[in-house]
Amino acid sequence: MKKPLIPIILVIFLAGCSTKFSYFFLDWAIEWRVEEYVTLDTKQQAQFDELLDKFLIWHQQEELLRYSAQLQALSTSVNQQTLTTEIWQQQVTGAKAHWFRIFDFVLPDLLPILTSLSDQQVKEFIKQLNTDNTELNSKYAGKTQLQLLEDANERMVDRTDDWLGNVTSEQRQLIKLFNAQRLATLDMWLEYRLEWLRQFESALSQRSDHQLFEQRMRLLMTQPDELKSEIYQENANENTRLFGQLMIDINNSLSDKQRRHLNKKVAELIVDLNELSADMNE
Repeated sequence: MKKPLIPIILVIFLAGCSTKFSYFFLDWAIEWRVEEYVTLDTKQQAQFDELLDKFLIWHQQEELLRYSAQLQALSTSVNQQTLTTEIWQQQVTGAKAHWFRIFDFVLPDLLPILTSLSDQQVKEFIKQLNTDNTELNSKYAGKTQLQLLEDANERMVDRTDDWLGNVTSEQRQLIKLFNAQRLATLDMWLEYRLEWLRQFESALSQRSDHQLFEQRMRLLMTQPDELKSEIYQENANENTRLFGQLMIDINNSLSDKQRRHLNKKVAELIVDLNELSADMNE
């Protein structure tokens, strides 16, 4: 499981009005997710429960305000029409930093659990990860470039529609243009995931060497670009720039009604994040 906590956190981070309700079930969601990958013994489960409690307290006290501040900064740039592709890149970098802080926080308590895994548990873990990878590959297998493009357009229109209330024909065209211009990375991304999994399995096989294992886990979790080819990184960076330009173009095309809808959703999310943090700090 490359990033076992962050997908759930990001879903909640983007959940809008349901954020506070969802957050109260984060411990259950993480427990359920981990159980999909490996069956922990009694001691390991106790260690994991302690880590999870510690993590959730820290995350609610300290990290939610960072998310709130980043959202507020982005919202200000959008409303003041000062958003640039450079500012968008800073937002992407800031989002990645959230993950790095999470990993730095959990690593000291996570490593003893990982190093205590039996060979059978490691086999179970890797088997599920391979299953995930196979399912992901099958999702794209056999699809033509046109089908992939249509799928990407549909997903992006649906997400944009949620944030804006509706998507105009002009905005649909902007989305289609972005996806048509976006550089190909799918095959490279799938290969990167496979290589990451190979490296993770190799690291687990060396878990008895605690120092080496920690070094390899830090590399895999906080420096994943080291496993990406130069062309993949270049294409991904260009796509980030293109997406930033799409954000700017859509922002310039917003109607007053769409802007009100967007600002309301963002404001509600910021309030929820601030209140969740305040609840823990009282």
